[in-house]
Amino acid sequence: MCVFFGTVLAAIGCLIVAAWFFLFILDSGVLENPKPNQTPMDSAKPTLLWIQSVTALLTGIFLLYVANKQRNNFAVLDLKAKNEQNRYGRVSRILHWTIAIMFISLIPMGIFASMIPEDTEYRNAYYVAHKTIGVTVFLLVLVRLVWNRISKRPALDSSLSPREEKLAHRAHNTLYFMMLAVPITGFMMTSYHGYETYFFFWEMKPLWEESPVYQVWGGFHKYLLPYILYIVLGAHVLGALKHQFIDKHQNAFKRMVS
Repeated sequence: MCVFFGTVLAAIGCLIVAAWFFLFILDSGVLENPKPNQTPMDSAKPTLLWIQSVTALLTGIFLLYVANKQRNNFAVLDLKAKNEQNRYGRVSRILHWTIAIMFISLIPMGIFASMIPEDTEYRNAYYVAHKTIGVTVFLLVLVRLVWNRISKRPALDSSLSPREEKLAHRAHNTLYFMMLAVPITGFMMTSYHGYETYFFFWEMKPLWEESPVYQVWGGFHKYLLPYILYIVLGAHVLGALKHQFIDKHQNAFKRMVS
């Protein structure tokens, strides 16, 4: 696939998130009349949805601008399945972007689902979709970890300083931890609350009896981990942009996109 079409697809994904918010969520009435707050931090959810949706809109527009610059570039990437010395292979790229898109989509979907009043008709459908994506992300991350053992990851860009290399390793390790911890804590919270876990059409009953301990798991899943994720994911994206546009490290993006 040429670079142009890949950028367009990424732009479409961002714009779909923005359209979902501006065309449906704003008209749903949930932002004005959400489910009663369980903690004072729940009052920040509408603001978080606004920030995430505006960011998706601006990112989508920016990617369309980039795609316009690339429209005459129809060079086809010649990729091997395994990783190479200086760039990721086809399998790693597919896993990387699939996990990234699905994991990022979990954030606004989970926030909105937790705001929907109990008696709303489509509330359960959101939870089924949210849990299905969560289980899928968890499984794909496990596949990615196994693949990293089979096909060694490329070394970091040689232009990075020792301090930047350490920060990059820590950021990557933290992201892997988050991508596993978020689904696991969500599963534990749901199960101890007495609710089922869904994976497409498969419904798994709770593995243990209902217990107030779900509040502890909920604290991790709904409050602590998401805010840590915002910081780490934001640092990861900003770091990549810094290397590409400020430090002029031309291989920063090429390792994963070209």
